[in-house]
Amino acid sequence: MKFVKIGTALSVITGVFFVALPVPGDVFYTPSEYNSLYNQKVAVDIELKLLKKQCRNEIDSLESENRKLAGKIQLLKEQIQLMDRQHSEEKRQYEDRIRDLKEQADILRMKSSDREKALLEENDKMQRRYRQEIEKLNARLVDERQSNLKKIAELTDSCNDRISSLDSRIRALDDEIAGLKKLTETQKEELARMGRQADDLEKQLGEEIRKGEITIKKFHNRIVINIQDKILFPSGSAALRPEVHRALDKISGVLKDYPENRIQVEGHTDNVPIHTREFRDNWQLSSERALAVLQRLLTNSRLKPERFSAVGYGEYSPVVPNNSPRNRALNRRVDITVVPMINR
Repeated sequence: MKFVKIGTALSVITGVFFVALPVPGDVFYTPSEYNSLYNQKVAVDIELKLLKKQCRNEIDSLESENRKLAGKIQLLKEQIQLMDRQHSEEKRQYEDRIRDLKEQADILRMKSSDREKALLEENDKMQRRYRQEIEKLNARLVDERQSNLKKIAELTDSCNDRISSLDSRIRALDDEIAGLKKLTETQKEELARMGRQADDLEKQLGEEIRKGEITIKKFHNRIVINIQDKILFPSGSAALRPEVHRALDKISGVLKDYPENRIQVEGHTDNVPIHTREFRDNWQLSSERALAVLQRLLTNSRLKPERFSAVGYGEYSPVVPNNSPRNRALNRRVDITVVPMINR
């Protein structure tokens, strides 16, 4: 077995030559399809504007509430300072009265002294009680403010993720609109075949799709079968789980009915580094996983190996930002890209 590394792709030659296949760029649309795609882009633009406005309003509301809480906290601090000053003044006045009483007769001085001390102790107790209540209220307001700050951060992250997703959709639609031209009859027939193939895949993989394990994405010039790594491989491994064989066999069963298509198996990882005795880095892990899926597909003897290729993208082709466990799980995947021969 001979390994050849080309650019960022790890290709393998085993009687089959694996290379990264470019997606055809000169794909065209009919006017009605153009209008439909353009309307989709306009709708996504509107959705993005509304989302940004909604997020801004929600964040402004929370920030306004936080400013009010900050004002209340400042007011409480001023009240505490005022009470401290009043307490100090009252204490000074009581001490002055005690000194005055000491100049009187011994009996009167002793009785008065005891009385003033009792008054001072009672005042201290009352001041401590009020101070504790204010401190509790202050602590509650601080906690509420911190909670709101956390909500603002979470809301901002959520809005940014949703905006990023919509931006990606808009860019994809822009790319497709930029290449719209008139279809030839042969290309129309091939695209119709691709549509039927996507329908066949959705029918065969209905159970996996309902579970969220596999997603079928239909573009105007290709089909992408997205398989999450949680059902494909154990963590840090490129050995297929036995339970995924059935789903891959369903896919190969549909692919054999469309022998003229080109199939590229693409491995992807998240941005968490790996360095083990088996894998040097995410490049190698993603490439080995792509090869493992390809080799399982080619156990179907009716498939043409010369139409297949495998490539590893490592962490460098994410579908969403790697900024949360959920997003990293979405980026760990294997994509089977089906490209029809629409350029003939």
